[in-house]
Amino acid sequence: MNRKSMLVLIFLLGLSATVSGTDQVTRRSDRVVFRGELTAMTPSLLTIRLQNGQTQEIPVPDVLIVRFDMEPPALSQAQSSERSGALDVALEKYRLIQAEYGGEDRRLVSDLKFLIARTQVRMALANPAEAAAAAKAISEFRTENKTNFRYLEAMLLEAELLSLDPVKAAEARSLLADVQKCDVKGYRLQAGVQLGLLLLSGRDTAGAVTAFDGVIQESTGDAAASAAFYDAALGKAMCQKADGKLDESIASLNEVIGKASESETKTLARAWVLKGDCLREKGLPKDALMAYLHVDVLYSSEPSSHAEALFYLASLWGPAGHQNRADDARAQLNSKYPNSSWAKQTEK
Repeated sequence: MNRKSMLVLIFLLGLSATVSGTDQVTRRSDRVVFRGELTAMTPSLLTIRLQNGQTQEIPVPDVLIVRFDMEPPALSQAQSSERSGALDVALEKYRLIQAEYGGEDRRLVSDLKFLIARTQVRMALANPAEAAAAAKAISEFRTENKTNFRYLEAMLLEAELLSLDPVKAAEARSLLADVQKCDVKGYRLQAGVQLGLLLLSGRDTAGAVTAFDGVIQESTGDAAASAAFYDAALGKAMCQKADGKLDESIASLNEVIGKASESETKTLARAWVLKGDCLREKGLPKDALMAYLHVDVLYSSEPSSHAEALFYLASLWGPAGHQNRADDARAQLNSKYPNSSWAKQTEK
């Protein structure tokens, strides 16, 4: 190795040591990355002492990514897989890291448990066969980590999972009520959105509208609460559709689609699916097809919405003169989401 190559190697090794020797927190609202030492982690706030000696506080709902000092490099790859929607790949990677990790950082040990449970919940939302294992994983994490910064998110995930089963609606509502009592605005608002969805699933449209309006009122004008604002606006559009007000619902959905941040993929995916549903009910199959296609092309990382979009694409492409695309959509649905309610409908 020549002298120049040796110097480059020494520089890279030094850079690697500098980067890996710090905790990192990426803020959701502006994607700013803070590097330093995490000195406090509570259910409401992360505090990090920066490399310049200053201290930065980040509300937990505004945390996008946390990286711990000396964590295994493979963890970043696993999280990337989860964000892209490759949930089965992410789960496999998380479990492998968990099995092989020999470090003593209890923060990382706990976070791996949460990441595994969260991935299982996301998979279960599109695949009911995974619900029991996911419920066990997220419940165990929550009961064992009541002071963890992931605790409130875990409560919301568990409530969302319970909401899939009408028999467990009361349990879900109890969890949401507890979150609504917390002092963390972002999670309090999200609990209000989930309560509205729960009420709507129980055909209490008036109660759902009240819940969504409460969130909209509290989040209006607050840039940090914009995600909750558009989630609630989406919920109101769902209520309008349930009341047969299709044109009003489409107008509300266009507002969400046009103004919500592109990072809010779950919200946007649901908005396009709902718009497709409205257009289909209005007797506009080609317009509906285009709406569902947005989900397949842009938001396939959201399993629940993607499965639903594929189901309708499979039924709409044929009459539009593209049977090969209909077959492709059906094959993709049965391959990626074989146990979903949408795949089971294709078997009838």
